[in-house]
Amino acid sequence: MTVVSITALLVSFCSLLIALDVWFRSARPVVAAAVKTHSGGNQAILYDLIVVNSGTMPARNVRLVAGAPSLTSALGFDATPGNKQKWLACFGAVVPVLLNNERTTCSFGTTQANDTGFWKYGATIDIEVIYEGRWRKYRDKQQLRILDTDSFTGYHWG
Repeated sequence: MTVVSITALLVSFCSLLIALDVWFRSARPVVAAAVKTHSGGNQAILYDLIVVNSGTMPARNVRLVAGAPSLTSALGFDATPGNKQKWLACFGAVVPVLLNNERTTCSFGTTQANDTGFWKYGATIDIEVIYEGRWRKYRDKQQLRILDTDSFTGYHWG
């Protein structure tokens, strides 16, 4: 009888540990960043940077850190000091709290023909999204693509 009781206690304890592990993995913020088209025309495409928390918990102190080599190679001819100050400010800013299922956005430059805009069309920027949850800090590596998101092929009416 004692062996059966001890075995049942061990199975229950293992089950509790597994349930807690699954809960800690699912009850967390999940923050992602993406470049979206604000508007586009025949002269330029204007972009927004969107930061979204799709997790089940709020995220605190959300920061975006860009990899210097990929950021430099993505810049076009219009990357003047004034434009860099405006459109790269997101990499120095901190979002204090991003609630679950919430988003925040900022302007993020333009593309124009022959790379004369702020960004080169089709460029990829390596970033790291750093944020805090309730129990720990997270660091997720992601990529931002500078593309027209109004159409996944790049062609649309209008």
